[in-house]
Amino acid sequence: FKCFLPKKSVLKVKTTIFEDNTIGTNGRLMKYMSTHQKKYGQPTPLTHPHLLKFDEVNVGITRQEFVLRREKLVEKILKCGKITGRGLIILPSARKKYMVDHIPYFFRQDTDFRYLTGCLQPQSILAIEFTESYHNSYLLLRENTAYEEKWEGPRFGFSEAKEFFGVNEVLSANSFDEFLSKYGKENSKLNLWYDFMEVRDQETHDILLEFISSLGVAQSLHNINPLRETLHEMRSLKTRSEIDLMRKTCQIGAQSLKKTIQSSKNLNTELDYLATIDYHSRLAGANYLAYPPVVAAGNNANTIHYISACDTARSCDMMLMDAGCEYHGYSSDITRTWPVSGEFNDNQKILYDIVLECQENLIKSITPWETSITSLYKQMLKQLARSLQVAGIIKDIDEESAVRLVHLYCPHNVGHHLGMDVHDCATVNKHIPLVPGNIITVEPGLYLRHNHDRVPPEFRGLGLRIEDDILITDSGCEVLTSECPKSRNELQNLINGS
Repeated sequence: FKCFLPKKSVLKVKTTIFEDNTIGTNGRLMKYMSTHQKKYGQPTPLTHPHLLKFDEVNVGITRQEFVLRREKLVEKILKCGKITGRGLIILPSARKKYMVDHIPYFFRQDTDFRYLTGCLQPQSILAIEFTESYHNSYLLLRENTAYEEKWEGPRFGFSEAKEFFGVNEVLSANSFDEFLSKYGKENSKLNLWYDFMEVRDQETHDILLEFISSLGVAQSLHNINPLRETLHEMRSLKTRSEIDLMRKTCQIGAQSLKKTIQSSKNLNTELDYLATIDYHSRLAGANYLAYPPVVAAGNNANTIHYISACDTARSCDMMLMDAGCEYHGYSSDITRTWPVSGEFNDNQKILYDIVLECQENLIKSITPWETSITSLYKQMLKQLARSLQVAGIIKDIDEESAVRLVHLYCPHNVGHHLGMDVHDCATVNKHIPLVPGNIITVEPGLYLRHNHDRVPPEFRGLGLRIEDDILITDSGCEVLTSECPKSRNELQNLINGS
């Protein structure tokens, strides 16, 4: 710096050493230069200190937690006793997809891959080589050309990626076939953990198939085991940091839905409602909505996965909105049903009270290590059957027949696991008792279509659902979405500004 100053000038420089070992001078000039020279393919504490704290790979999740997840996966596989010699885990990332020509769809990383690495780059592969005494993690990344970088921004440099993700080695994704060949030559018995029946990336799959077909006489494929089931068992038990993230995404989702309900008298179409919750979710810090929301006015609510959002909302309708947001990899999933006018009519009150009472009783009944999603589902069917009979909506018939009718009026399950995906950990058995650290939804509903001729005419065309996100705790459960009101009086007061 001194050579650019007049001879008699003296530049006073204040030097600071930061936690990440970069050196900062006045205005963090040297820190900027250090950052500028390195290549990062996603936000880091260095490039985005407003998002990530020191040593975090994803918001709220540290490098050490990702390392521990990989270690735990290896431990679970070893406990299965299906391995002799060395094992190899192969998990590809998601691949960028295109609408047309060079216009991409929004990229969302494969959640199993993100869970184990924190890496948000497409076209990557995680490989973990392990025995009972050690394991090594390899991250295979695609390199950018200067032309691609001009259009799409930088990808991780290999040295930066190794340090940032805490893996043993970073290789080029283009060398995946060479990596497999080297592994095959060093091992006579091959133990592979890879989801052959659920192909996540066709290019990776084809290379693996070619490798297997090329094995010589001295080599044998001792085992091919699916990976997803073991991973989903791990993912279904949320860590403290994941629970914090789930609390945040549920809070954002609940508050955004509450503000949308509050705006009802200023909204005219389903699309107005959709735009409102999207706006409030993003403004509160969500990355985007977690799934295409159901925004269904009136009879549209009887189409359970109605996502058209193209109808008007009449004052006599109830509005069913099933929406959630994703906050740095973790999803909320909430449903409320309310009167567009701000007042439930008599028939709407009867049905709403039936569903609300059912949901509240289900949540109160949850007992860790005893209750399962299946047992909650059976309980839901029986309670809805009894309540519909008391209200005269179902005739006085035996319980088994009444439950069959309720299955017609509520054809979906009572809930599902929730986390990084909306329908999280799909391979986890719903018969297994829930334990502390599980997060599920509880979402009873009734959908009385116009062609349900056993239902009194005044109730036909009404559809509603109430859904909350529930953390299983040592003593029972915690409702993570409680900031969005659901009692009739609360909803009416919210809409009418009382």
